[in-house]
Amino acid sequence: MGVERFSVNGVERSFESSDTDSALDVVRDQIGLTGAKRVCEAGACGACTVLVDGAPAASCLMPSDTLGGRRVVTVEGLGGGDRLHPVQRAFLAQDAVQCGYCTPGFVLAGVAFFEDWRAEHGTGVPPESEIRAALSGQLCRCGCYLRILDAVREACAGRYDDGDDAVAHRHETLEKVTGRAEYTTDVRYPSQLEGVLVTSPYANAVVREMDDGAAAGLPGVRAVVRLLPEGGRIRHAGQEIVAVAADTAAAAREAAAAVKIRYDHSPAATSMDAAMAEGAPLVYGPKDRKSAPSAGEVPVLFPRRRWRGNVCSPAPPLAGRAARADRAVRRAFEEGTGAGQEAAPRAEGAGQGGAVVDGVWRTAGQSHVPLEAHACVASWDGDSLTVHLSTQAVSLVAHAVARRWHLKSDQVRVLADHVGGAFGAKQGLTAEAVAAIELSRASGRPVRVVLDQRAELAVGGHRPASRTHLALRTGADGGLTALRVEAFADTGTALGSDIAKVAGLLYPGAPRTLRDHSVVSHRPPGKPFRAPSGPPAFWALEQAVDEAAHRQGRDPLELRRAWDTEPVRRRLYDWVATATPWPERGPVAAGGGPVRRGLGLAAAAWYYYLQPRTKVRARVDTEGVEISVATQEIGTGCRSLLVSVFADGLGLAPGEVRARIGDSRLTPGPLAAGSSTTASLVPAAHDTLDRLRRRLLATATRELGLRAAAVALDGIRHAGGTVTWREALRLAAPTEVTGRRPRDRGRRPEPWYSPFFGRGQGAPSIVQVTEVEVDERFGLVRVVRTWCGLAVGRAVRPVLATTQCHGAVIQSIGQTLYEERLTDPATGLTLHTSLENYPIPGIGDVPEITVDFVPGGFDHVAQQAVGLAELAALATPASIGNAVFHATGRRMRSLPLDPAQLLGEAE
Repeated sequence: MGVERFSVNGVERSFESSDTDSALDVVRDQIGLTGAKRVCEAGACGACTVLVDGAPAASCLMPSDTLGGRRVVTVEGLGGGDRLHPVQRAFLAQDAVQCGYCTPGFVLAGVAFFEDWRAEHGTGVPPESEIRAALSGQLCRCGCYLRILDAVREACAGRYDDGDDAVAHRHETLEKVTGRAEYTTDVRYPSQLEGVLVTSPYANAVVREMDDGAAAGLPGVRAVVRLLPEGGRIRHAGQEIVAVAADTAAAAREAAAAVKIRYDHSPAATSMDAAMAEGAPLVYGPKDRKSAPSAGEVPVLFPRRRWRGNVCSPAPPLAGRAARADRAVRRAFEEGTGAGQEAAPRAEGAGQGGAVVDGVWRTAGQSHVPLEAHACVASWDGDSLTVHLSTQAVSLVAHAVARRWHLKSDQVRVLADHVGGAFGAKQGLTAEAVAAIELSRASGRPVRVVLDQRAELAVGGHRPASRTHLALRTGADGGLTALRVEAFADTGTALGSDIAKVAGLLYPGAPRTLRDHSVVSHRPPGKPFRAPSGPPAFWALEQAVDEAAHRQGRDPLELRRAWDTEPVRRRLYDWVATATPWPERGPVAAGGGPVRRGLGLAAAAWYYYLQPRTKVRARVDTEGVEISVATQEIGTGCRSLLVSVFADGLGLAPGEVRARIGDSRLTPGPLAAGSSTTASLVPAAHDTLDRLRRRLLATATRELGLRAAAVALDGIRHAGGTVTWREALRLAAPTEVTGRRPRDRGRRPEPWYSPFFGRGQGAPSIVQVTEVEVDERFGLVRVVRTWCGLAVGRAVRPVLATTQCHGAVIQSIGQTLYEERLTDPATGLTLHTSLENYPIPGIGDVPEITVDFVPGGFDHVAQQAVGLAELAALATPASIGNAVFHATGRRMRSLPLDPAQLLGEAE
């Protein structure tokens, strides 16, 4: 529509106005200010927020032709020069950042509230309710809301008007609050093309004919590549068929629409029940079952698989410990419902005063929907390939790329400077990466492929829905005598579920039968979501244990203490009695009126994973110390962990230590999976620090002729005094050392799933107490407050660890109360199109969360460092379910807790 002018961050700029472009297009693509993020394009998430004439606006919804003559401020334009706005300083100091993708939008919304509040109230402290209302248009999938509330409140109150108190807890926070952090979606080469995927509208089909000639001939189109494997088989709606690259995204979309495809489509099994029905169409035939991907973080490890239609199960044990346990469980259960039957949790007499608690629990699918969608920018330079990828595994992906394209390891480089959320869905060589690499090779130019939010919700990843039949038997003395768990997971076209196996982590001693089944269907493959298989496992187990306590007339805490012999969790049960309101808990359904309060408890455990091949390199030069390792930052704070080890160990300020990560060519590092990053990086970093100190000692002794020199906390002590570490570093520069993760005391980690992954001894554990408010008029549940006690050895950085726990709990509240992935039963298409109609928790949904770290239990681990990101997601659903029972006397069996279920109207 012509050239117009507006003010951006105080500078007059011209832009091309168009009736099809948004203000976001102008700010990001024409002006090059990438702090505003493209996410939902529906005004639902707030990541694209800018200030227009002082007011926050969703730039994705604002037509570009309305910008003329306006004053626009992006996050890059806050403050003045190197001076930050008080809200930015508050975000630094309050750790109000995780992955950082939503941070610019939150900062700008916070600034708008700050300015209005200050104008009317000065440095008065704003009510939390007003802050929540002002920020209600912003979403954070990492769940950093409580820290953000603290930051905005403290900024408004004047605490950060000066910069003195703004000490960042995270090494990269400054980049994130200023919009300078570069994510894959922000990468732009000078000649970069835009790629678009053509996907199948059918869930079960074969591609018979394809004509992409018209698409290839359109103006601006530079490459068309076919992605469908040989045979043309389609197994889920949204499966990738063709990719096109063009000069602009609009041209690529036009070309994608011009591709002509003829399908032979057949009836599809688009739900777990449909896939298990007699005569259901098969997703995989006997010859291609091995091609199914894994829905978990490790390969499917069934030594022997048994298929019945679309159900894949491990073969039952014929001998050994598992077979003996099966026989013992059969003997213990004198009665109970059969596996697979629908049954409400119940307790029945089972002879000699014992009882059987038996029921079926269900969970819905939950979409990952990180705010940075799956994204890749690929660029070939001769036979060398550079891949910018939003990934959890730079090293693993580089290895996979080299294998697929027959390259040497030094010909591939995978980069991920910052990653805008992942939660398990970005671990391997994903479709957008394959498409970008192929398009770049075909066109000879860099190509970017980014899933839009519709595609992200459809194929980006989801936690499989589940149905778990669990029965436990108690003896005459009230003790646990047998446990039987049979779990079915709706894994889509993938395989692998460990719900029953995870349920077996608690209450050791009693015989148990644990059987997991993957039900494959014509839906996109399930992927590991924070604590894969865990929340469904404990949703069933911990409600059954609560039911057993209720039937016995016992305190649920005391019953768990009686059943659980694990010392780590026994310390947590002691913590519940002293640090939570549990001792004041009244009887079940004692409150009057339509709004009732309840208090529920749940315990859970996770695996201690580590990546033994992790190495960390330290290089000393004239600028200070640089730490490098091929890992990636997805919001857990691994840069900060590395920097803190060396800053604390050498008496340096954090700013004197540089951290290089996100590059596959660095020393081998951990993928961000299984809560293994901290457990791998921190011991390796300490080993490197010890080696560096010894190198500095040797250099100083040689160069200065020191006598009786030895390493001390403050430097190198010798007969004549002390050489500080800072002085020793200057003396030794340049030098370089590499350390590795030392072995834990005791047996070697096992099993070895891959060269990247192993499992150590011990089970990090959590006990969680949650208070809820249930409105029985409308069937609504509100989480009021929750207390989390975690046994994770030693919290290396307690502030960051607490923020991680907040996020895990909030994501689990979403799973418990709101989130349900819906599919059209006729077509298999995902019904959600954006965060406008897929509800995740917002800032108004967040309760007060108290986190305590109970030490001990991992003395055999170097630095007592184990992970907690998965652990903190496990117990929330069951603790809420048990709290609802305490409030109402009704046992909930399905997630999410919709009003129909709470009102007793569900089938």
